[in-house]
Amino acid sequence: MLLWITRTFALSTLAFCGLARANLVYDFNIGAAGGIDAFSFSFTVPSFVGEGQSPAFDPFTVTDGTHRWTMINDLTGHTAGVPSGCFMFNNGGTSSLQPPCGVGVFAPPDGALALTLAVGVPLPTATGVSTLSGSGLFDFAGGQGTLHTSPVGTLDITGAPVSEPRTSIGLFSIAVATLGWKLRKRLA
Repeated sequence: MLLWITRTFALSTLAFCGLARANLVYDFNIGAAGGIDAFSFSFTVPSFVGEGQSPAFDPFTVTDGTHRWTMINDLTGHTAGVPSGCFMFNNGGTSSLQPPCGVGVFAPPDGALALTLAVGVPLPTATGVSTLSGSGLFDFAGGQGTLHTSPVGTLDITGAPVSEPRTSIGLFSIAVATLGWKLRKRLA
């Protein structure tokens, strides 16, 4: 019986030690273009982002040096035909995310941005760097018009390992030892 408990404990410990998660970091770097300044932002997800998802992200700001648009909503898309993946962002209000890969702005001071992967590249399922081309619509307050821009940049997806808390292995060890002690006591 003691051999069984020892073997079970050893195998269980190895199994729990092997449990490790990996988070993926999506890092966007967009160059200045068409009146907007360069900007960058990132978000972390537990697995690769697919079509129709809205991964959580910290709001980021797009500016032309005078006006600011803080992006708070997102949606991923995938165009049919010549497949391309995209990431759409807007600042709420009257701006909209229009699947599969479009954005709209209907009144100032709203803004929206679509970042599309190269033609023929779906949403990534591997780490690495991808090229992005953008399409942005940014309305100015006071009826000053709309800024249309086509920024370009990169998307760098990297894995960031996250270790499991050691307390779960310690608690599991105590539980197995207690169980073994009680079983031994019953058999004696």
